[in-house]
Amino acid sequence: MRIPSSTAVGVGVGVGALAGLWAWKHYAPKGPPNTWEEVGVVSQLTLYPLKSGRGVAIEEGQATEFGLEGGAVKDRSFMVMTSDGTFITCRQVGRLATVVTDVKGQTVTLRADGEGEVTFDLQQVMKEGKVNRVRIWNQTTSGFDCGDAAAEWLTRVLYDGGTSVRLVYQGGLVKDRPARKPDYFEFPQFRKSDRLVYADTSSFMVASESSLDDLNGRLAEPVSMSWFRPNVVVRGARPFDEDDWAFLKIGDVVLRRVKPCERCLLTTVNPASGERHPQQEPLATLRTYRTPTGPPRLAKVWAQKPVFGMQCATDSVGSVRVGDKVMAVRASRHPEYKLMEM
Repeated sequence: MRIPSSTAVGVGVGVGALAGLWAWKHYAPKGPPNTWEEVGVVSQLTLYPLKSGRGVAIEEGQATEFGLEGGAVKDRSFMVMTSDGTFITCRQVGRLATVVTDVKGQTVTLRADGEGEVTFDLQQVMKEGKVNRVRIWNQTTSGFDCGDAAAEWLTRVLYDGGTSVRLVYQGGLVKDRPARKPDYFEFPQFRKSDRLVYADTSSFMVASESSLDDLNGRLAEPVSMSWFRPNVVVRGARPFDEDDWAFLKIGDVVLRRVKPCERCLLTTVNPASGERHPQQEPLATLRTYRTPTGPPRLAKVWAQKPVFGMQCATDSVGSVRVGDKVMAVRASRHPEYKLMEM
């Protein structure tokens, strides 16, 4: 049977569109275009040695494949887990946000206001070599057990002794954990080579001061940037200009945005007290104006998950310092990098 010409044209266009979409997903440009634009300066650099623990401000550090490092301190290199191997964050227990992790050489000290402290030796931890397996979302990884003293202290501080937990240290064991690419939407800038230690999704989180100022102008009680836990904070950009940044360059360092950062109940935990905000702020206010309007699939799955900041992978490693100039490649100039509509 002969297909009418109009139908043949329609089929051809449909097949061509599908082929074009497949080609775009598989052969989209892998590196940033040379259209850098200055967008601000680095105003804060923060490490989170313990996943969901209190941040440590640094003046300079190294941007590595796995995240930010400052001397002996590495981002998300310690993690709390339950005895059955499930990771613990502020989503489960807000008190974790108040735990300070101090790393000096091979000596690690954990402390929290009113709870005293506990100290252990990393060299001894590595020598004993007890390895625990732990699940982070749908991925399984491992870490060196940091001993009974740290475990007992955290069990008391976090759960008043009611739930036993252990502390693990990556110790070079975690070298091949891939970045956690969501399965609910195609974010084409993830790469199979992207790696993590204990972070949830990507090696870096980036936010801007002006976006926080915009949010605080809408809140009855302003919050600090520590409620959002970014590694890099940029000063000088327009509010939420980071929605349009596909790549960032800081000196020799190049960061590639893999996805906007959708926010959850973790942002309602006061990092100073570990208490959850009774009105779910600042998340509730963000929901009124920072949820995507498109594409339809993303707007649907993020209907209650507003965007604040961006999650990035490391394309080029190097040094970063507070005061460094920040350059960006804009998605609005390169539609292949556009991810959402606001």
